Amino acid sequence: MSRLASIVGLAATLLITATEARAQQGGDGVSFGTVGDRFGPPDYYIVQQGDTLWEISNRFLGNPYYWPRLWSINEHITNPHWIYPGNRVVFRLGSLIDPPRIDLDGVPSDGVRTSSVDIVGAEAACGADIRFTDTRGARTYLANGFLAERADVDVYGTVKKARPGAVALAQYDLVYLELDDPEAYSCGDVVSIFRQTRKRVRHPESRSTRFGGLYEVVAEAQIVHRHGDYLTASIRKSWSEVERGDLVGPQVPVNVQVEVAAPRGELDGTIVERLNSEAYLMGNGETVFVDRGRADGVRVGHTFWIVEQRDAAMDTKKEDRDLPYAVVGRLVVVRVDEYSATAVITDAERNLTVGMHIKQEIKSKID
Repeated sequence: MSRLASIVGLAATLLITATEARAQQGGDGVSFGTVGDRFGPPDYYIVQQGDTLWEISNRFLGNPYYWPRLWSINEHITNPHWIYPGNRVVFRLGSLIDPPRIDLDGVPSDGVRTSSVDIVGAEAACGADIRFTDTRGARTYLANGFLAERADVDVYGTVKKARPGAVALAQYDLVYLELDDPEAYSCGDVVSIFRQTRKRVRHPESRSTRFGGLYEVVAEAQIVHRHGDYLTASIRKSWSEVERGDLVGPQVPVNVQVEVAAPRGELDGTIVERLNSEAYLMGNGETVFVDRGRADGVRVGHTFWIVEQRDAAMDTKKEDRDLPYAVVGRLVVVRVDEYSATAVITDAERNLTVGMHIKQEIKSKID
């Protein structure tokens, strides 16, 4: 949807879903902007702690699903998932003759002169619906999970017992490891503590395609002492709670520093699983797993666009394969196995789901 169409659509929405709002000014600042008439949203809203575009759309527009249209007229918000207290969200849309205006500072109603930026309409560029083409310098990403067959996972032993009385163990706690060959380890050796969170990961489209189990690396521990068959280790880093019975194995790198650029290549694939299985939707920073690996030529640092083919209002249950691809996110590969890869979502236009397709190339039929 073009920005002009978004503005016209939201203007119609405001006429239908208008709700009463009042300007509020207090000693702690301005929360709402001025209201042109008694009905309808304010000119603008100052973001408060904990606000989201979803909640702001529901509060002022009467429907949380209008947040993409609201975002479309607030160009200063570069990522809809990252809004901060003090950000200004404008509702005043203007018209085709009088485009919307975003006030950058000051309060227009108090007579103080303010600087402003006009939103100028522009013709859409020819080509596919592509975004997230910028290049970012090397950053460190956390990816504490991997897919593997049980027989391919190197397991030394388990966390048998612990020094604290707590059930959930964390950083700096002492744990007692029961390993197959305790004499093979010395003071200062580092091991990873992990657990299997899902026994079988299947491809969301081809259920016969399997990727082994899903493993989560919960901590890193350093061996400090040996007593008989037990090795005492100190948890020096933890990304989740450690439990008695967790597996112990070789150190698994979970922090990877890579540059993020526009995708290059011809591979495509599917997001087959996510690390955090407690929630349904995914966003920036989420660790996911894709069905392309070393055998396909994937390497650490490769990027993919996350794409979809749908009308968000009509195609709610499945995609329409006759529609063109639209880019809704980007991910970067941080770990590569033979037939799968671990990746981190670096950009998300909206909430994403397992089963979405990924592509490195989106061809345009219009020159």
